[in-house]
Amino acid sequence: MLLLVLPWRTFHGDPLCRLQPIISPPVQSTMVTKKPVKKKVVPKQKVAPAPLAKPKKVEVKKVVNPLFEKRVKNYGIGQNVQPKRDLSRFVKWPKYIRIQRHRAILQKRLKIPPPINQFTQTLDKPTAQQVMKMLEKYRPENPIARVQRLKAKAEAKAAGKEEPPSKRANQLRQGINSVVKMVEQKKAQLVIIAHDVDPIELVVYLPALCRKMGVPYCIIKGKARLGTLVYRKTCTCVALTQVENADKPNLAKLVETIKTNFNDRFDDIRRHWGGGLLGPKSMARLAKLEKAKKREMLQKN
Repeated sequence: MLLLVLPWRTFHGDPLCRLQPIISPPVQSTMVTKKPVKKKVVPKQKVAPAPLAKPKKVEVKKVVNPLFEKRVKNYGIGQNVQPKRDLSRFVKWPKYIRIQRHRAILQKRLKIPPPINQFTQTLDKPTAQQVMKMLEKYRPENPIARVQRLKAKAEAKAAGKEEPPSKRANQLRQGINSVVKMVEQKKAQLVIIAHDVDPIELVVYLPALCRKMGVPYCIIKGKARLGTLVYRKTCTCVALTQVENADKPNLAKLVETIKTNFNDRFDDIRRHWGGGLLGPKSMARLAKLEKAKKREMLQKN
């Protein structure tokens, strides 16, 4: 630190006193300088944010209508919670199921004439199994085997080795036109008719034709069952024209049984009407009327 000291001095040879500044050497000051005090920085504590203030719910008073009565539920056995029931009556069935059920009910209620009603009287199960076992031996040619046979025949013809025409194999005759032709020519030994042909007019005349021509016939369950014999989905009727010598005794027994059940009973079958059955409500109503009549008769006596 520089301090200016101004002493009064007289210089020799200078009569006048001059004021001259003299720079004195730095003198250490006796004043003590205070060091700046560092302030301690206290870190601010993080305060958790205040939770969102939930808005106060304004209670809305429900307006109670006196016209509506409160129904308290009772969860006891058989009270408000009912046991599980069979709901099949409430199922919306597909249309084809509804149609077949309606048809079955109508066939029970309406009177069915004998020519149509005879198709409800089918061959018994044991005899039907024997007939099907016999017919399976004389199934027609498989479509694949037929193509292979014709192909081999064409190759042989192209090679110049054509064989003479062979005799037709003993096979079932299928289809209404072929069967009717065999019956009219009296070549059919046994005719099998399906009971569920639709429309029934296709085969309704066939039993009468078989009886007139003296051909044994039977009605068997299932056009699909006959269809499996001839590689089709369904088949109205089939006919046996010829069988092997080994199967002739079995065929004779079957024909005898079938004639007893169908051909010989033709007069009885054509007098028997079908249908005419009442429903449960109608039967209950008639039973109630009959009971009332009996009560009146007892009171009179």
